[in-house]
Amino acid sequence: MSIYLPPDFPVIDIENVLKTLQSHIKLLEHTVNEQKIEISRLNYRLGSKDKDILILKREIKALEEKLSKYEKPVKDSHNSSIAPSQEAIGSRELRRTTSLRKKSDRKSGGQPGHPGFTLEQTPTPDHTVEHAPDFCLQCGRSLTNELSEPLATRQVIDLPEIIKPEIYEHRIYGKQCSCGCYNKGTFPAEAKAPVCYGPNIRALITYFHTVQCIPYERLSETLRECFNVELSQGTIDNILNSMKADSEDIYEQIRLRITQSPVVGADETGANVGKKLQWIWGFQTDKLTYLFHDPSRGKGAIDKHFSDGLPDTTLVTDRWTPYFSCFVKEHQLCLAHLLRELTYLSELDKNQIWSSALKELFQEAIHKRKTMEWEMIPREDMLKRLDSLLGEPLYTLHEDFGRLQRSLLKHRDSIFRFLSNPAIPYDNNASERSLRLFKIKQKISGCFRSDKGADMYTQLLSIADTSNKNGKSRFQALRLIARIARVARE
Repeated sequence: MSIYLPPDFPVIDIENVLKTLQSHIKLLEHTVNEQKIEISRLNYRLGSKDKDILILKREIKALEEKLSKYEKPVKDSHNSSIAPSQEAIGSRELRRTTSLRKKSDRKSGGQPGHPGFTLEQTPTPDHTVEHAPDFCLQCGRSLTNELSEPLATRQVIDLPEIIKPEIYEHRIYGKQCSCGCYNKGTFPAEAKAPVCYGPNIRALITYFHTVQCIPYERLSETLRECFNVELSQGTIDNILNSMKADSEDIYEQIRLRITQSPVVGADETGANVGKKLQWIWGFQTDKLTYLFHDPSRGKGAIDKHFSDGLPDTTLVTDRWTPYFSCFVKEHQLCLAHLLRELTYLSELDKNQIWSSALKELFQEAIHKRKTMEWEMIPREDMLKRLDSLLGEPLYTLHEDFGRLQRSLLKHRDSIFRFLSNPAIPYDNNASERSLRLFKIKQKISGCFRSDKGADMYTQLLSIADTSNKNGKSRFQALRLIARIARVARE
């Protein structure tokens, strides 16, 4: 088959066409490579910008958090669980004039009927000093031989100028029996070394360290300067640890009685032990105090001391989760904590009335519990008002409102438990008071150097505070432990 081409049809030079195409292709390849380089450069710049944006977002978030501190009310002891000792100076000034209690129409100070106390003279003074005139103030005549007429007496209570310890020297003797047996006397248990310290000094050291929170070095100085007793810090530590060993049974009895108590309050506080943050737990009643230390703030710490829980107990606490994991009969929330939180919410948003209405309900419940006849308290009405407030929609308010509302709905049955049993308190202030002396001790000493020291202090403080709650002298209780231990060793 043949193809007809006209005479004027142009002749194509294939080689030139191919060369032209190749040059165009090379030019396109060069352009593509340049575009790839530009795209890579732009991607690098984009990645750098993304990194800068991320850094700026973090800075914005940090600045927003800082600014939120000025937008939100400052949290201190009057509107949160922050301890007064951790407040700023300005908050301390506010606390002097702000209280959760409603102002009454009574004047400050002692109220009518309040029992007064005065310093009474003792009928058996140790020393009597007589003061009679020796001469007449008018004529100067001597009155030495004149009869004296008693007019009045005054007494001055003081300590002796020199307080010296009494030293008892125990001597043993031997006797030969006619049967040939040679018999020796025995030293009492307290005289277990050539020189040692008796139960009164041991009790005094324990009292100064545990109740008066005096550290070892200052305690050694106090004993030396005030009582003429030389004790090293090592000896003081040995005495305190021996007192701990002697009081183990009493400490265990306190724990057992706590487990059998119908109403128990509990609280915990942080502690510096061996340069680590640990926790001091307190379980107490109106007659008992049981303190212990543990590295954990969780339920495991409670289980170590109350493995079977407190099945017959109403436990009064704040809303810390481990307490609600403990096996107990029922719970009562601390209304003092709730009132402070509601105070904060009222300061956070002054245009809403939900927090003030709930706060007023709690205060009214406390007031009726204090003032009304037990049978006349309108429990059902208060529960209805509570349910109404807990059912209000709060989604338009700050998230803190919803957070508290959800928590109260979860623990609704534990809010007004104190209205059904007169033995249940409406706050947990007693538990906080049981830990207060520990915090004072820590402020003075700074920390406990070991777990052993923290265990020793919590045990001895438990016994001292239990004695105080029962109207007994804490020093005499410690003195009794030292004496009983001496008798037991005999």
